[in-house]
Amino acid sequence: MYNQIWGDWVNPETQTQGSAHKLAARNLIGTEFPGHQLDFTTHGKPQLQPPTAHINHSHAGNFAILAHHPHRSVGVDIEQLRPQLQRIYPRFCNQQEQQALGLKPSLDILLLFWCAKEALYKAIGEKGTDFREHLHITSWPNSDLKSNAANAQDLPKEGEMEAHITLEGFVQTCILPYRRWDNYAAVWVAIEKG
Repeated sequence: MYNQIWGDWVNPETQTQGSAHKLAARNLIGTEFPGHQLDFTTHGKPQLQPPTAHINHSHAGNFAILAHHPHRSVGVDIEQLRPQLQRIYPRFCNQQEQQALGLKPSLDILLLFWCAKEALYKAIGEKGTDFREHLHITSWPNSDLKSNAANAQDLPKEGEMEAHITLEGFVQTCILPYRRWDNYAAVWVAIEKG
């Protein structure tokens, strides 16, 4: 399983860091599921062989995280705060979310939105899932306040968000727990997927 590191040779500058991240994620999987192989669906979602649990993993900075569930499809994302979220959020937030977030949403809220949508996308595990059209964040920390007035100190370090998935033939409301620390956030979800 540990030699399944792909794509790092494309960019020599990220080869070492990318390989270390992938190795850390695979180490987590190997430790938690000894005697299993890591495989991927046709859409690229990681899966165990034998299929004893649903898994997903993510990495950022010096952190790697693994989510697993015996019956539900899981997604997890960990990210580091980055200023470009302020510029690109209209690409991953729909009109209702943008209106609720206000004119200048905080980077901390945007980081949670990005992680939540990534976790949902990874749990669904199908290409063609659109962040704006199919993944709707309906409740988040301090959603009752104007997000442009909220800052990092106002947001709880741990909590939950709520989202609604609206894919053709698959509609579901789900809860996404999150955790924040330093300049990082992690969000995870387990969904019922037939």
